[in-house]
Amino acid sequence: MTAVVGVAGAGCSTLLGGGEAETDVFTRWLPAPTAVTNTDHYRFDYYDLATLGAQREHLGGEPTVFERTWEPVGLAWDDATAVVTVGSVDVVTAEFDRDGAVSDLEAAGYDRAGEYKGYVRYRNGETGTVFALTDGTLLVASVDRFAADAVAPTERLETVVGAATGDVDRYAEANEDIRAVVEELGRATLVSARTLEESDAAGPRSGRFENLVAEGTRSVVDGERVAEKWVYVYERPRDVDTAALEAYVQASDNSSAEVDQPFVAVDDISYTTEGRKGIITGTRDAGEYYDDA
Repeated sequence: MTAVVGVAGAGCSTLLGGGEAETDVFTRWLPAPTAVTNTDHYRFDYYDLATLGAQREHLGGEPTVFERTWEPVGLAWDDATAVVTVGSVDVVTAEFDRDGAVSDLEAAGYDRAGEYKGYVRYRNGETGTVFALTDGTLLVASVDRFAADAVAPTERLETVVGAATGDVDRYAEANEDIRAVVEELGRATLVSARTLEESDAAGPRSGRFENLVAEGTRSVVDGERVAEKWVYVYERPRDVDTAALEAYVQASDNSSAEVDQPFVAVDDISYTTEGRKGIITGTRDAGEYYDDA
């Protein structure tokens, strides 16, 4: 593994695929934490399934794991174009037979539960899971069994739909920290980000750093290689600690360590800083991406 250290130049986020118009495909679904009951921070994930489908010959396996997201609706993963995970709500865009989806839900014990802003809702009384369907889009929300004071799935669905329609404040518009991450990551095959409380367990093995307020990662699958980027946003530019990032990479590039290992198969690692952002980039073999799917 090789590594270099430098400072990113101006306009880097634009060159790397940033831009509000491109990221709107997922940012429009992300409500501000203040609009989500009992939540100060949450993580979102975006998966460009259309790109994964186009690159499938280079992947280590078929990412059929996505089909669990919308079960019992009979939709193959490569018939979907994207999935946005908003906390415990999944937004799926796909070309699907709406009547067929309704039949699948009804056969699995779902009952119609009203409409909201053009979405027809179906709820399973036994599991509490709620689907919301409209042409080309379906949303899924399950009961959060790990939350001490969980918000009802229907309420969470309505908040996410409200963000998409502009009736609820959006994450990237209301929060400058998540906006900084999104602008740097841009749109990619996979994008994930979140804001954070200041950590009491800062250290190279934990991946948490002093004065870190947000973090995110992206992957761009292109042929046999995957370009990776990790972005860490701090409170102030002087808080950015490249040495701590290097120590984190070294600690998590150990296949025998009992810690997360996001860098164990990453080559050509480099470190840059831009304002209050610390950035790590590298590449990996696309054949390792879904070898266990």
